[in-house]
Amino acid sequence: MQRNTKRKMFSKLLMLGCFCLVAEVSISAGFLMKTEAASKTKWQKMLEQNGVDRASWSKYLPKITHSEYNRAKKNTVVSTAKKSTKWQRMLEQNGVDPSLWQRFLPRISRKDYNRIKKLAGNSGSQNVSNQAEVNSLGPEISVGLWYFSKDDSSPFKLTANKTYNIKDKDGNVVAQIAGDTETRVKYDNDGKLLVSKSTADTLIDDRVVCDAADGNDSDLIFDVSKPNDSYDHFRGKIEVNYYHGKDHYNGNSSTVTQIWVVNKLPLEQYVWGMGETTGTGPDDHVRVMTTIFRTYGDWYIENSTKYKLEGFKIRSDSGSQIYRGYDWEKDHPDIRQAADETRGQIVRYKGEVALTPYCSYTDGRTRKYPDDDYPYLKSVKDHKEGKKNIKPGQNGNHMWGLSAYGALGYAKDGKSWTWILKHYYTKVDISGAY
Repeated sequence: MQRNTKRKMFSKLLMLGCFCLVAEVSISAGFLMKTEAASKTKWQKMLEQNGVDRASWSKYLPKITHSEYNRAKKNTVVSTAKKSTKWQRMLEQNGVDPSLWQRFLPRISRKDYNRIKKLAGNSGSQNVSNQAEVNSLGPEISVGLWYFSKDDSSPFKLTANKTYNIKDKDGNVVAQIAGDTETRVKYDNDGKLLVSKSTADTLIDDRVVCDAADGNDSDLIFDVSKPNDSYDHFRGKIEVNYYHGKDHYNGNSSTVTQIWVVNKLPLEQYVWGMGETTGTGPDDHVRVMTTIFRTYGDWYIENSTKYKLEGFKIRSDSGSQIYRGYDWEKDHPDIRQAADETRGQIVRYKGEVALTPYCSYTDGRTRKYPDDDYPYLKSVKDHKEGKKNIKPGQNGNHMWGLSAYGALGYAKDGKSWTWILKHYYTKVDISGAY
């Protein structure tokens, strides 16, 4: 199959959309700390006793008040070293991947331990070549969250739960910022971005990169203050990118200048924040949804170039598939559980990653894709729960691939997640990519 032909046909799918359910700084390298010469308040003592990251409250010294105590606790990662149970220590001693058990912190129980071991066993049984791949969170995916126009006076506002770097596009560290310290980034002119508030005003060409100072982006969480959206915390790296060119996002040929905020993170953590489901249905239905969300994302990683100049592979809205990030992950833990249980599993056709389109409903049958580029997209009978009196294309229901409510019906009937996937996607295989 020719790659350019695949992209051409994919653009047809993209136009129809897919399933939808539902820096003003002044610090130098090395953050300036206030003196601790004065006696500690009880609020400081409580922060220390609870293991709250010092970087999040040192700026309030020498006298930490009650309100500052609450503010320091809000978006920090609490150290669990002093609180770790024997079950957590056993997981650590046995080398169980922390990504499988971090959500059970701060106190892992015996019940949690047994559940985590089961998840680790599921991961270990995947078709992967070595343990390093089992422990991997998959390839990096870049997600376009939203943009401001060059004339918008509003800056992007970023804070993180731990110390982070600000870098230029060449990877040079411009500043290192303590957790819970706000950085602002906005367009200046001539392709330059102004970084401020957390460090001295600095102009950076084209791209501002924010990543973890300790090198571990997997537990780095940014608050990006997305306008009019409570789902504005995201795992991994954040970039702010300057773009000037055709308006790909809105599908027209007008020349625009856009400043994009982009989230980069491993594919598996991207799945944890999928917004296409709440994860409250039967377990096998949630496993179906996490698997096709992961597969769809992986297909974009390998094939998508539409937003290359904007600096990302996939959109966060229904123009690609809905991704809501860390807040959604926290609010809907069943999604994370199903992702862990299907970790790294990808739908393939003859060895290649399959494009796995999905919609909400059909009229009783899915549709064969009109060309032969996706031979696994054939017309199959839908479950009665997926049937509605609608026409193809109505309300975004293109009827290619999987019917989400039909899949829900099959899961309620006791069908397994692999059976459901192979019913809607003809002659595919499901195997572990990592």
